[in-house]
Amino acid sequence: MRPPRPLVRASLATLVLALNLTGCSGESSETLVQEAQHHLKAGDQKSALIQLKSAVQADAENPSARFELGQLQLTLGDFASAEKELRLARQLGLAADKINPLLARALIGQGEFKRVIDEIPAPAAGTADEIPLLIAIANAQLGLNDAEAARTTLARAIATSPKDPEVRLLEARLSLIDSNIPAATKIIDESLAQSPKHRDTWLLKADLLFATGKPEEARPAYLKALEIDPKLHVARLALANISLAANQLADARREVSTVLKTSPNHLQARYTQAFVDYQDKKFENARDQLATVLKFAPDYPPAVLLAGMNEYALGNMQTAETYLNKALKANPKNVYATRMLAAAKLHQGQASEAARVLATVPSESQDGAYHIVAGETALALKAYDKASTHFEKAAQINPNSAAIRTQLGITRLAQGDTRAVSDLQTASKLDANSSRADTVLVLSQLEQGTFDAALDSIARLEKKDGLTPLAWNYRGAAYLGKGDSQKARESFTQALKLDPAFFPAAANLAQLDIQTKQLIQAQKRFEAVLKADPKNLNAMMALADLGLRNNDGAAHLRWLEKAAATHPGALTPRIALARFLLAKGDKSKALNIANEAYNAQPDNGAAIDLLGTVQLALGDTTNALGSYRKLVERQPNQTTPLVKLATVQIVSKNFDAARTTLRSALKIRPDLLAAQQMLGGVEIQSGRYDDALVIARTIQQQQPDAAEGHLLEAQIHFARKAHDESLSSYERAFKVAPSGAILIQQLQVFGAMGKPEEGEKRIEAWLTRKPDDTSARGALAEGLLKRQQFSPAIDQYLLLNKRVPGNLVVLNNLTWALAENQDKRALAYADQVLKLAPDNPSVLDTYGWAQVRLGNLNKGLEFLKRAQAKTPDSADVQWHLAYALNASGDTARARQELKALLDRRVSFSAEAQAKALYQKLSSR
Repeated sequence: MRPPRPLVRASLATLVLALNLTGCSGESSETLVQEAQHHLKAGDQKSALIQLKSAVQADAENPSARFELGQLQLTLGDFASAEKELRLARQLGLAADKINPLLARALIGQGEFKRVIDEIPAPAAGTADEIPLLIAIANAQLGLNDAEAARTTLARAIATSPKDPEVRLLEARLSLIDSNIPAATKIIDESLAQSPKHRDTWLLKADLLFATGKPEEARPAYLKALEIDPKLHVARLALANISLAANQLADARREVSTVLKTSPNHLQARYTQAFVDYQDKKFENARDQLATVLKFAPDYPPAVLLAGMNEYALGNMQTAETYLNKALKANPKNVYATRMLAAAKLHQGQASEAARVLATVPSESQDGAYHIVAGETALALKAYDKASTHFEKAAQINPNSAAIRTQLGITRLAQGDTRAVSDLQTASKLDANSSRADTVLVLSQLEQGTFDAALDSIARLEKKDGLTPLAWNYRGAAYLGKGDSQKARESFTQALKLDPAFFPAAANLAQLDIQTKQLIQAQKRFEAVLKADPKNLNAMMALADLGLRNNDGAAHLRWLEKAAATHPGALTPRIALARFLLAKGDKSKALNIANEAYNAQPDNGAAIDLLGTVQLALGDTTNALGSYRKLVERQPNQTTPLVKLATVQIVSKNFDAARTTLRSALKIRPDLLAAQQMLGGVEIQSGRYDDALVIARTIQQQQPDAAEGHLLEAQIHFARKAHDESLSSYERAFKVAPSGAILIQQLQVFGAMGKPEEGEKRIEAWLTRKPDDTSARGALAEGLLKRQQFSPAIDQYLLLNKRVPGNLVVLNNLTWALAENQDKRALAYADQVLKLAPDNPSVLDTYGWAQVRLGNLNKGLEFLKRAQAKTPDSADVQWHLAYALNASGDTARARQELKALLDRRVSFSAEAQAKALYQKLSSR
């Protein structure tokens, strides 16, 4: 993608405002001022500036020193400082007619056009400052877009001095405003014939030629201006841009270096240097130059856009997205920035977001690169017809483009069109230097499983590109497809020999290591990548994933934190880090990470979603609602944000708002099952069962072979306590899609009907066919435990413990059932549970109860007291404590606990036993 011309001098409107800001010489009797004058005559502005500042410091009341300093600062482009010094010089007594023309130019240089009109008095006729002031005032009027006022001012200047080169220059600029290029050209040529040494007329002539697409004719005009004024930086930078456009990077670099030698802080020069580095693919250098520019001019649109382009080239898509969003805010109609932003989103897998961005560009755009990005986006969304339309349009604009022919081939591949291979082969011939078509061909052959053909294509690819890590990686993939893991390993290893930081090959080797359970070797692969490239984000994330695979949460956390710290603008590590912290229960830290991600990229949908998720987990529904409303605004006409917003509204019990939101989602996609199910749930919770039933029946019509419609209908009947109808619906759902989950729901219905054994029998029958269904077995065991069927419950929990060893819930419930059966194995399992969660109140209760049931009263009391301290409102824990106190002989304390428990009037599983014991103790 070719970037836009970097200089803002490319438009006629800008040419009109190009002003003569050079200074003139003055006289001074003081030594420092005289020395400064000598330096200026020698062309040493830097030394002159030092001397003049010293002169002002030595005598702050010296008007000549102030004037000379202001005049030099004006020449150097430091307009604010020039204004300050010139005003002081005027206050100290220098004549206003000498100061005002320069002061007006200083204000214009700052864009303060209105202040020129308001603060600078119009000159009297016939005075020395009349023409300079009239020119300045007219330029200020042009800056305010008041061309008519400028014409009136120009008329007075022409009447006074029709051949003055400054007057003629202004006359030419006004002709340009009228788009009368022939008239402007005639005026410029006549003026140069009369005043061949007038620098700014040469500059305007050059700018006009450059703007009208004649850069090579503009070059000698810029050189003429530089001959008159060798320090005319704007001319050198224009020459640099002409060289840039011709891809003459060495010439462009030379011109910029000349400017930076004398003005190292010249921001336009820094920007142009960054552009040269960008064109020269020295992206890190370009980033450094842009950092300087953006530090002092953070909103300068060309620099912001170039920063986005540069980060894109570096592969930092999220950072690129931040800059490109900012560039588009400054200029929403910038097609280049729009397609670059869309391309960045596409690279991050956000095809829908890319399509939303591209929708702002008219479909009839004649920007071929826009149609390529739009076609790639449509291809990612599997909208093949739309993709073909865009690529065909791009081909009409650029008929000899190999890139477009490649994209046509990709589209036809996706559609199964046999012409695809021919397209890719044609593209390869069109551009003998580009291997993209060959690469796509290899990838398609790998995907289609034609591995021998892929190996042949890889060999042809290497003839173009030579031995590359990418080609070796493809070769490894082909051998993997052929089942030859040894040659695959050798190929991936060759890729890493060529480039030790080549992550895809390391990842493929690590995957082979993982398959053979060599996790330490897999870890070393990624560590080697980091040794070659210490900031490689993919390697850090892979090491974090390995930490999880090894059940090493500390390593997982450490690598995520390192990835986030190393890449301040990256979302991927922050999203993973926040979700990990949420799972661990560290919600406050997760919120800090989510805020960090959001502050880095406030317009990124993933960052907004993450923040909303964490806020919801913290119970902060107010801010979660705000986040998801922003996500809905950010992603209009998309269903996912609406469903997430509805989720928060449901949690907030705002069912009316949730209903409206879900209906909006269903307008976009009427068969969106998640929205239908949620809306059905909202109607059930609102008691609007008939409305919910309409939704259930709609799902059944739309998806007759799916269980979801029947499941929703079952839930509706259950809420109405129509248990027979509910069971019938669950049975229909099970018939359509048999699953243990549906049998678990049936068990709930049987329980409500007083027939839990029936539900348990169905699950037992299911488990004979699906013994690995741990969810169904867990529900069966829990049901048996609740019914105090301890022996069969123990059998089920023992089976579960074999299938999911170390599961806290399974071990806790197994311990409980064994204790109730007074089975001494309870003590060993109790120790296991306590090691897993030593501070969990439920675990402390189970441990204490097991000790009590098996006769260890003192130890049991100790743990039951600790459990009650952590959950003072738990009726079950209080009952267990009272029971243990009574068993240990402390009947008074037991009676006290029982009275307090029963006075609370809360229901609990052993309520009848508690009442019986209390009555027994009270009767003594």
